[in-house]
Amino acid sequence: MRNVTMLAGKGDQMRPIVHIGYHKTATTWFQREVYPRAVSHRWIPRDAARKALLDPFGLNFDADEARRQLSDPNDKRPVVICEENLSGYIHNGGLHGLMAPEVARRVKLLYPDARIVILIRAQPAMIAATYIQYVRGGGTFGPRRYLLPGRYLLGAPRHAYKSPRFAFEHFEYDRLIAFYDELFGRENVIVLPHEELRRDEHAFLTRMNADLGLQLDPAFAGHEPVNRSFGPFTILAGRFLGLFTARSVVDKAYLLNIPGFYELRRPILNAFARFDPPAAPEKILGRPLIEHIQTRYADSNRRLAQLRDIDLSGLGYPMGPTQASS
Repeated sequence: MRNVTMLAGKGDQMRPIVHIGYHKTATTWFQREVYPRAVSHRWIPRDAARKALLDPFGLNFDADEARRQLSDPNDKRPVVICEENLSGYIHNGGLHGLMAPEVARRVKLLYPDARIVILIRAQPAMIAATYIQYVRGGGTFGPRRYLLPGRYLLGAPRHAYKSPRFAFEHFEYDRLIAFYDELFGRENVIVLPHEELRRDEHAFLTRMNADLGLQLDPAFAGHEPVNRSFGPFTILAGRFLGLFTARSVVDKAYLLNIPGFYELRRPILNAFARFDPPAAPEKILGRPLIEHIQTRYADSNRRLAQLRDIDLSGLGYPMGPTQASS
């Protein structure tokens, strides 16, 4: 593949970059292959970013302590952080939607001049990928039970504020983007569709890094997928094997917790996936759920189209009957 060298944008070399996700938008690739190769910025490993920004309990966050943890007296380059959980964990609805705005406030206290990167993905594909990730993490329920848990639970777990779980609201991108716009200024919040990365990686990275003032090692040579997607057969196999481990998602069932079996599942499922081609979102979730998703996100995506000049309709984002993009 062609080498991809990014030139730093004028005036932006000394500004931190905080890439908050979302999940399932190639963040693992950015963490392993892209940002560690930056020469203009200092990459902060995920464990360190999580400890500084996510581990502190509620009102206990101390920006000075977080800054101390992330500083390096021998390297004065601005930092680059990439951690998808900054936008909230997908399997618990971002703790009932409360995690992401609190993290945004923490980022603002820590790096008030940061450039924020937010990658989004069309909700039908995003939610299908989220469900596959749930199965990969030991989930055992079918798509309907996973996506609509409130219809199946009783007592305290029925209420999301008592027992957080998957929430469709988590993928109303316009709300979190608007919140970051308010905190950091619209010009400092870079919103990029994952679909454009898949379409033309070189053009995507060239544009992204010019906007951010990021320069990569010239030896960087392109994209290699990290996680192989699952087809329908592998999903069924994963749900069955998940019955023999208690890890790692909470909303699941299990018959027996066999020590070490969670890790053993991974090579088994990856072997299945090699002979089970990835399927379209409708094949994974079913037509009724896809129709629900198409309707559910039309208003949010229309609001997002007003916030950013992106052809969402042309990229497959639900926009409603008119498929308007502005």
